[in-house]
Amino acid sequence: MSDPVGPEPGTLRRIFGSGPAGAAASVALLLAAAWLQARMQWPAMGLSHGLRLGVLALGTLAAVATIAWSVRSLPVETRGRQLCTRGPFAWVRHPLYAAFLVFFCPAFAVYLDQPAYLAWAVALHPLWHGIIRGEERLMEERFGGEWRRYAARTGRFVPRWLPRAGETA
Repeated sequence: MSDPVGPEPGTLRRIFGSGPAGAAASVALLLAAAWLQARMQWPAMGLSHGLRLGVLALGTLAAVATIAWSVRSLPVETRGRQLCTRGPFAWVRHPLYAAFLVFFCPAFAVYLDQPAYLAWAVALHPLWHGIIRGEERLMEERFGGEWRRYAARTGRFVPRWLPRAGETA
């Protein structure tokens, strides 16, 4: 009897989720921002190199720390098999993606010192909200009401600080 070759069906999707598609779309949008910046030749924002480097360092550190906290809270082997609501998952549903969208990309945009890159960092949010919908549908199918209650109290990428209309805190 031979061992099956490769991961079980759905394993890569369970482990990586929407990450590869989101990363590809983010790079494509970044290239579009670079093209736009070159074409429009907007002036630099004029921030000092030291400030830009500091912002990039802080954003990168915050992203790496969030990613490490996420992986510790939800190890790879349990992804898609249990609903994690502890650690950074108590605050946002997708902390790995949030690390990229909230910390790293804006810091990288500031470091690049061009308006088109700030527009890129902002445009990533609606792009990723669309990309993540399929992953969230799978989570709802898998975890049902438990997922819906969790999703109602947490934001996708940014913590939900205020209750939704009609909710009480």
